[in-house]
Amino acid sequence: MLLDSINIPIYSLSTCSDILWRNSQSLIGYEPLTAREKLTGMHLDDMYTLEIVCQGMQEIYLDGSWRPVPPLHVVWTSPRIMHAHRTSGELETIFALFPSSMVERVWEELYGGCPLQIPHAAILPSPPQLQNALHHLLQEVRSCNQTPDYIISLLLHLALAEFLRLAVQPTPPVPSIATQPLPQERISSEMLHATQLLKESHTCSSLSLECTAQHVGLSLFHFSRRFKQEVGITPGHYLRQQRLNHALQLLFSTTLSMEEVSYLSGFGSARQLTEACKAAFGQSPSTLRKERGFFFLSSNSSPSMYVLPSPENTHPLRESQELHITNDAKEQISVVEAQ
Repeated sequence: MLLDSINIPIYSLSTCSDILWRNSQSLIGYEPLTAREKLTGMHLDDMYTLEIVCQGMQEIYLDGSWRPVPPLHVVWTSPRIMHAHRTSGELETIFALFPSSMVERVWEELYGGCPLQIPHAAILPSPPQLQNALHHLLQEVRSCNQTPDYIISLLLHLALAEFLRLAVQPTPPVPSIATQPLPQERISSEMLHATQLLKESHTCSSLSLECTAQHVGLSLFHFSRRFKQEVGITPGHYLRQQRLNHALQLLFSTTLSMEEVSYLSGFGSARQLTEACKAAFGQSPSTLRKERGFFFLSSNSSPSMYVLPSPENTHPLRESQELHITNDAKEQISVVEAQ
């Protein structure tokens, strides 16, 4: 079903289902684990919405594409962003709605004076603190009206603060294959030029070692031998490292297809990318992406997409190619810097 054919209603607060508690400012709702086939129209909520997927999977249409919301991830939308929801299968969620005045007040308490913006939309792995805060809220509002409203309002305030702290945490750097530093004291100008050429031109799938050897004025045999002696690895291995690190950047920070990632990183085909990933990590690129969890954060009309590790699903890597975090400051772009 095309979104272009969906009507664009503006849903009011009163249409929300499964509301367990509400006052003049906020509300809390819960959808138990049930199987459902659901597709909403594109709509605006009249308040900020925070929802955690407890079990199951849903998708949300934001900034032009459907984005997955796996279990134990939270979804955040502002009253200013159009979105739609799609569910197929079992789903359990807890959700809370906050007025703009409350969000702005808590934001000011946390970040007053800082040049930060309240995110318009987000899909984030939920840390234990936020999960606990939302589950605590659910327990209190289901306690047969034994909890005073001011306590529930306070717990809502705390849950909102937990999310807003999460939303401005620095984005973790994209992992990369550990590379040996070039031995500057003994590397020749020819090999230094070769490493620069391989690094700068690795995205070209037609780049060959023969061409690189010609550029530095050596035969392929002598070039390969000297490169291994001076750099410590073969030129083919060095080129694969450059391409694989580029592919990891795209794999973990975009939703591009495997073919697109392969083409843009210089591998030429998804098969070659898969072989390189399996040789380095023992896993296919699609498995690496799936096991890490999805991260999306939009603070303006130009969304940023990141991927965060999923601590529960880490897998041992081959000892010969341990996954390292890069120290390149350019790759450690925080949400604050991105704004």
